[in-house]
Amino acid sequence: MEAVRGEQLMNRWILMGCTMLLCIGAVIFLPKLFSLQTLIAQEKGVVSAFNPNASTILSDDNLVDTLSTVPLTLPISHVDWKKSTLSLDMKVVTSESTITDIYKNMAEAISFSFENTPNVNRLMLRIIAEDKWVNTSHLLLAADVSRQAWSEEVTNELRNHAEAPLSDHLKQTLRVTEMKLWLNQFK
Repeated sequence: MEAVRGEQLMNRWILMGCTMLLCIGAVIFLPKLFSLQTLIAQEKGVVSAFNPNASTILSDDNLVDTLSTVPLTLPISHVDWKKSTLSLDMKVVTSESTITDIYKNMAEAISFSFENTPNVNRLMLRIIAEDKWVNTSHLLLAADVSRQAWSEEVTNELRNHAEAPLSDHLKQTLRVTEMKLWLNQFK
């Protein structure tokens, strides 16, 4: 009788142990399964509409649609996507565009590239002045920004920059080149 009772007690402990192992396994495995599902969805370009921090995997298929959501006030004249490098040309077409407007547009493009997309490692950005009267274009500014050099603080500093010239720190971090026309016209 005691042997039967001991066997029943042992079966209870085995059942409780298996249940605990199953629960612990679920606690460990389910978050990993969710992460895997999210990663697969991002690779397919599917992003949750209700997640404010969602990121989009940039590709040739979604390049135009994705860039159309970026709050830019300067029109995009050219865009190219190759091997984790986004090349973006924005044009200044009116004399009402201020230095502050240009810096804010640069900040938005940088923010989009590195905060909203995990696969952009380099942003090549050009600001071009377009003269419709004589049908010419002139390069004003160029920036070659890498994900490694970028930080949110740098983007915020650029976004909140006034009409003053860029600091040497910003120029070096964003690898900004100012053309002669920029220096003559906007400085």
